[in-house]
Amino acid sequence: MNKFDRILWRINGTLFLAILVFGIFSLVRGLSESFRHPTPQVPEAAIVNNASVSREKEFLHFGLLSRIAGTSMVRFPLNSEGSPNKSSFGGSYSESCTRNLFFIDYSDLSSWWLFDGFQQAILKEHDLRAEPDGKDKRVIGTIFEVATVDTNGDQRVTGNDRISVFFTGADGKKPIEIVSSSDRILSIDQVTDNGVLITFQRGTAATAALFSAQSGAKIKEAPLPIKENK
Repeated sequence: MNKFDRILWRINGTLFLAILVFGIFSLVRGLSESFRHPTPQVPEAAIVNNASVSREKEFLHFGLLSRIAGTSMVRFPLNSEGSPNKSSFGGSYSESCTRNLFFIDYSDLSSWWLFDGFQQAILKEHDLRAEPDGKDKRVIGTIFEVATVDTNGDQRVTGNDRISVFFTGADGKKPIEIVSSSDRILSIDQVTDNGVLITFQRGTAATAALFSAQSGAKIKEAPLPIKENK
């Protein structure tokens, strides 16, 4: 091997070593970054609501289970993700909400949905008890505050729309509407063992109505003398 070949071999060896060291350094740096900033794992949706009012896909996920006291049933909320608000330049997201509730009777593992479909927004739920002041007492029925249709024209069904009130037994089957579309639900309170007082507002008119906690039947109703200040 002449002197020129030896010099060329050393140059090639030095270049190869430099490339190898640089490659190892880049690999270690990349792994370090991935450990410090792991790629977020987006959970897969339980259900995709393709028939949303906005005509955009809405991804739905089950929330936390809750027991229905005094029964062999549990329920899961099916919640929507907040989605980008196209009308907002700030990139804000719409609020998430509950689209439906899924019930399971663990005595026989039968199951069912509260409502058909996933278009409504379930805003609040009020469990009615065998004794109104007993938070741990048996549930005898449930009242739900629900927005069922887009009434403000924003192409979404949310708490910003008009609200209806539904009643079901503790099993969540066959919900019945007991207060139709209202601007505001002012209060829902179980006042006796078999009485639920609901106050609601439509325009400037406010109403108080008493319903059966056993069946949801209306017992009596009266207007409230509420007037706007002038």
